[in-house]
Formats: sequence, structure tokens, C-alpha cells
Amino acid sequence: MDARFGLDNCVFLFNGCCLLRGKELRSHLMLRIFLSGLSVGAADIVPGISGGTVAFIIGIYEELLQSIASINGHALGLLLRGRIHAFFGAIRWKFLCLFTLGVACSFVTLAKSFQYCLNHETYRTFLYSAFMGLVVGSVLFCARLLPSFTYKTCGFFIAGALSAYLLSGTDLHPKGDMAYSGGMFLDLWVIACGAMAISAMLLPGISGSYILNILGMYGPILGALVSWVDALKAGIFDFAAFRIVASMAVGIGLGALVFARLVRYTLATYRTATIATLVGFMVGALKSVWPFWSVAYDANKHTLQVIEPVLPEVATASFAVACAFFILGISAVFFVEYLASKKSCESTD
Repeated sequence: MDARFGLDNCVFLFNGCCLLRGKELRSHLMLRIFLSGLSVGAADIVPGISGGTVAFIIGIYEELLQSIASINGHALGLLLRGRIHAFFGAIRWKFLCLFTLGVACSFVTLAKSFQYCLNHETYRTFLYSAFMGLVVGSVLFCARLLPSFTYKTCGFFIAGALSAYLLSGTDLHPKGDMAYSGGMFLDLWVIACGAMAISAMLLPGISGSYILNILGMYGPILGALVSWVDALKAGIFDFAAFRIVASMAVGIGLGALVFARLVRYTLATYRTATIATLVGFMVGALKSVWPFWSVAYDANKHTLQVIEPVLPEVATASFAVACAFFILGISAVFFVEYLASKKSCESTD
């Protein structure tokens, strides 16, 4: 899929969504929400960049949380009783539809480029160098949020680091092969990954894609999305790829409704412990974004298989470029956080 195809789809889908507008939601406001979704989606697909931070910068973070919170027990009760009109009246469905549409368009537009880089040895090194810079920058930023480093704080940090280190070196998917062979349609592990990813995405400073990368599902989910869209372009319905995409979508929905509330509660009630654990988690999982690996190309699947991490050859042009991408990644995080702090200062004045 090229960029033109992605942009054409974005315009087509947005024009179709304009049918949703009502008196209280004018076209310019719809465009703002849609473009906000595009921006957050572009950030969410990159491990190390927080979609929550981008949402805060462009001024829709609180509105997003309120819109998600509007799908509560009362609203779901209306839906279960068949009161569809009352259900849509109780939730902020117009905002959620337009925002989700924008995020989906970003994913579809950018996924092909990312998958191409992941299956090219040199580009993969450069891409993961940028990812590692983004994660290191996020760690430095989030660490500044801790008021002090006490023994208790260090304990939570170590617990998070050890957990992430063990997870990042383990193939957690129960089947290893994600092909559909009958039985349950949805993949429960992908649903769980989607729930954990969206919970991280909603926290400023934490990247949901990085969580997927730690869990070993970033590449497979990206590949499933690309395969499904490419098959649709060819007039074919790829059921196996759709199964993964649908499972991810279900996980994101459930995570936004349930797990995200729990994360926000712990952040509000046990802020220091939660942040210390999250920072430790990011540090412990740095192995998952190490740029330099020995690789082998699978000619049957046309994919690059990573084997084991290696030390780079320092005296090469490739290493210099990788270092430049690493520095660029760190700089990007601090630039985004600078814009967020500037936005926060302006809102308090």
C-alpha cells in the first residue's frame, strides 16, 4: 500500500463519516476530531511515542477520556435492553466514531511502510535505533515525574524491570503460529495484548506499541493488518489476517472500557508506585528494541527472522547512521514533551 492509497482512503472514509454530523457537531469540529485521531494514531503505531501525550498536546486528552468514560454501566444496560436510541444518546458516539476513524486511517496508511522496514535488515536496524531512542527518551521523561527515589520506589522499579526483562525474552503466544485452524474465531492472546496496549496508549509518556513489541506481537499484528488491507485491494478476503485484526480491535475496545479505568485509578491512587513500575518496565524491556541482531531471511514467508542480539561493528557508516536515528528518537520525545509542558502552562494561565 502506498501513501496515496492511504490518503485516498482517509478522505473517502472521512467524507462518508460526514453523514454523522448533527446540529451540535459542525463540519470544522468534525475535521478537528478526525485530524486529532490521525495524529494520535500516527504516534501510537511508533514504539516509544505516547499517543496520550500527543492527545494532550493537541488539546483533546480530557475529552477523549470523558468520551470513553461515557460508555459506562448505565449506557451498556440500555444497549442490552435493546434501547439503541437511548444508548447512543447516553454516550459521546460522534466523537468516538470520528476519532477512531482517524486512528484507523493512520494505522492503515503507515503500517505498510513499517512492515517493509522490519523485513529489510539495514532499514530494520535504523528503525529500531530510532525506537530505542524514543524509549530511552520516554524513560528519562517519566523518571522525572518521580518525586524521590526511596527504597520502596526502587523496589517497584526493580520489580517492573525484572518482569519486563523476562517477558521480552519469551514467546508468550500459546500457539506460536497465528494461522486459523478452526475452533474459536477470536484469538484470546491477541485480545489480551490489545487490552494492555490501549491501556498504555491512554497514559501520557507510555507507548502502547512498545508494550506490543515487548510481548512479541508488534510485527505479527502489523503484518496481519497489512495482509488484510492488501487482500481487500485485490478483491480477496484474508480470513486469517482479519481474525487477528478483529481480535486486536476487540481487545482495544475491552481494554479502553475496563483495564484503562483500573490503570487510571492506580495512577491516581498510587501514583509514585505506578510510575516507578512503568519506568522499570520500560528499562527492563530495552532488549526488545535493541537494533543489532543476527538475522535470516525466510524466502517462503518473505520475512526477516531475527535470531539473537549482537554487538555492532562500530567503525562503519551503518553504525553512524544508527546512532543518528537514536539521537533523533531521544530528541523527538523531548520535543513532544516540551510542547506538552508548554500547552499545560498556557492552559493554567
